[in-house]
Amino acid sequence: MNNRNMNKETFFAHYPIRKKDSNKFDNGRVLLISGSYGIAGAAILNIIGVRSVGVSYIHSLVSDDIYPIVSGNEITTVYHPDRLLDEDYLNELKLEGKVDSVGFGSGLDNHPFAYKYLLDVLNNYDVPIVVDAYGLRLLAENEELYSLNKNLILTPHMGEFSKLVHMSIEEINKDKENIAISFAKANKVILVLKGPETLIFSKDGKVSGNDSGNEALARAGSGDVLTGMISGLCALYDDPYEACVDGVWLHGHLCDMAIREHSKEVFDLRKYPEYADRFFFER
Repeated sequence: MNNRNMNKETFFAHYPIRKKDSNKFDNGRVLLISGSYGIAGAAILNIIGVRSVGVSYIHSLVSDDIYPIVSGNEITTVYHPDRLLDEDYLNELKLEGKVDSVGFGSGLDNHPFAYKYLLDVLNNYDVPIVVDAYGLRLLAENEELYSLNKNLILTPHMGEFSKLVHMSIEEINKDKENIAISFAKANKVILVLKGPETLIFSKDGKVSGNDSGNEALARAGSGDVLTGMISGLCALYDDPYEACVDGVWLHGHLCDMAIREHSKEVFDLRKYPEYADRFFFER
């Protein structure tokens, strides 16, 4: 396993420099398909994650019933409320070729078109596709979907990974690294296996560990922020695996910065852009 000594200097050696003459389309374009009735916060936290890595253009496809909540909390995003009337709405938007990455699945549990949207993304988008939460459940139940797209990045915690490999957590823990390597190779995916020490597995057997982060991240919503951060870095980087490694590290590092001033018990995930701003200001 490659436990790189990640730090600020290492991160900025990878992170692209923003050109002085760039416009809003030049610094990453991300499409987020997330949130549903009762889980609007997942969509908001995805957006917070993308904003925290400096992406300049965010599309968010949300259902009409949560649009007022999400748009009222995040005002710089371009929204596409689907009104829950047309399962072909994503295709009708014609965003393929206009985005650099896709984040899919956070909080989509109650969306009636989630499976159709996943099919449309897999069939039509030739960019990194970060799949989280409900999207992982759809993959676990429909394994034939892996063959539709070779740009998948999966971000499961151990409970979700257990469903993906059809093994108990106890069985996985006996040989976790080799099981994860085999899964990533067999399905040709990048796997971000979340936990106290998140591990990142490439399609060809490479493994990277991570030493940033702390127990303040053990709360609902931190994975949604991470999905947004990885989606954002995938829009900025040429190498999706590098984007995952750096995204996992930055996600933990910003939380390490935050607990110098906030408690681990009630740290507010909405502060991520604030600490990201400090981090990038010191570049």
